[in-house]
Amino acid sequence: MKRLLLLILVIAGVNLSAQTKLYKGDSKYDADIAYSISGGIVYHGDNTFSRKILFTISDNKVYHGQSTSTFDCLYTIFESKIYKGDSRFSSDLIYTIEDDKVYRGNSTFSSNCILTFDEGKIYMGDSTFPSDILFTLSNLEIPLAIIACIVGPY
Repeated sequence: MKRLLLLILVIAGVNLSAQTKLYKGDSKYDADIAYSISGGIVYHGDNTFSRKILFTISDNKVYHGQSTSTFDCLYTIFESKIYKGDSRFSSDLIYTIEDDKVYRGNSTFSSNCILTFDEGKIYMGDSTFPSDILFTLSNLEIPLAIIACIVGPY
């Protein structure tokens, strides 16, 4: 019985540590949680208190709400590119990811950089100035492409 209880506590601890929270700006206060990501579901705010599901992440796709229907597909992630909807056509390309930066379209020019990821922080544009911090992440296991889909488009 003790082993079963210990196993349950270990599994619960792993599930809690796998949760990612995006805090507004440079904050780490619970009141500043913008998004919570747990088990492929993106919640508005802290999922402990808010059960409002914004997105579902499955098979390199981001869906609206709790759906995984093709009709509700908002973004498709393929290699280092993010496309609109359930598409991989070049005309539907919205973001390119390279060197911890998110660029608009198929460009990797500094002028087209919309997000920069550095040391657990998401910055606006091609910047790492403290005044340009958009979000702080609690867990770095979520790929930048997923973060770009959640906090974009710009």
